[in-house]
Amino acid sequence: MPAGTGTPGSNQNGPLAAPYLSPGEIVTAAGPLSNNAPAPIVDITLGSQFVTKAYDLAIYPALRPELIFDQFATVRATRLTHRGASVRFSFVDDISEQVTPLLENIDVDSVSMSSKALSVGMDEYGTAVTTTNLLRGTSMVPIDPLVAERVGYNAGISIDTLARQALDVASITYDDASTDTITEIGSNTDYLNSYLLQEAVATLQSNNVRPMRGGNYVAVVSPYQAQQLKWDTTDTGWRYVTSRNEGAAGNSIFQGEIGTYEGVRIIVNNHLTSNGMAYVMGAEALAKTYSDAPGFGPNPRVVVSPVVDKLRRFASIGWYHLVGYSVFRADALIRIETAATLKPAA
Repeated sequence: MPAGTGTPGSNQNGPLAAPYLSPGEIVTAAGPLSNNAPAPIVDITLGSQFVTKAYDLAIYPALRPELIFDQFATVRATRLTHRGASVRFSFVDDISEQVTPLLENIDVDSVSMSSKALSVGMDEYGTAVTTTNLLRGTSMVPIDPLVAERVGYNAGISIDTLARQALDVASITYDDASTDTITEIGSNTDYLNSYLLQEAVATLQSNNVRPMRGGNYVAVVSPYQAQQLKWDTTDTGWRYVTSRNEGAAGNSIFQGEIGTYEGVRIIVNNHLTSNGMAYVMGAEALAKTYSDAPGFGPNPRVVVSPVVDKLRRFASIGWYHLVGYSVFRADALIRIETAATLKPAA
């Protein structure tokens, strides 16, 4: 609180004149002393005891990114032979086209069929927070709901990170030791633009990758990459196309929404590994494995631990998940590398 200003009036802190008393002989104030004039006499004993700082009982979390990557694990094992530490997915290639006419008097030759398999392992993940009876009994806010909410969010963002990290691998290795490399386009000096999206779509289409639900591929880009795309003002860029197709008023430029562009549903997210690496995906780009045993499942579960200490003072709440993620089809994922900065004004 800033120091007060002003000086005492002529009738304050004056001499006693029976039966009158000076109207300011002593003042009981809130304080601090620096907020009062040197006279009349100030007593802040009462104020220092009862004038205190007030607290907002709402507890605000840190600013959080949206959790989106787990939803793109469109391949999930639903028909298991038995429970195991990993799940083996099998691939059998198609037979080559047969376009040569048959000879009437000669039987056809048999052809072979090629196959391979991808194993996706599962690991345990989780954490817990333990609070004491003294904390729960003396805190001015309820501790258990606060801890439960933070533990729950930690489960969500941890699993989302695992799904995203699976998309960062350079290649996947099959059970026969063969590998498929993830395609990367662009460079750290490029800015996200229409051409890079066109190249990603053309590559996915040339690989016969099916779009996601809704008929579009999906791109997850950073806020900086979104700005780079929206900055493009050429007659082949996003701003020109949007203005021309949606009109000049109230369009996506005003709303700041990119939406679907070049056959790609663009999602802006701040939980990427790098501001300069976007993910363009089709169906079956990402796989997820988990146990179907009782108490397990596709999502992490909150665990309230039993209180077992002698005086029942320590209570724990946490989360647990047995899960695994992997790129399922390397051909269904394209990573676009760009500059990890905003595109400067021209």
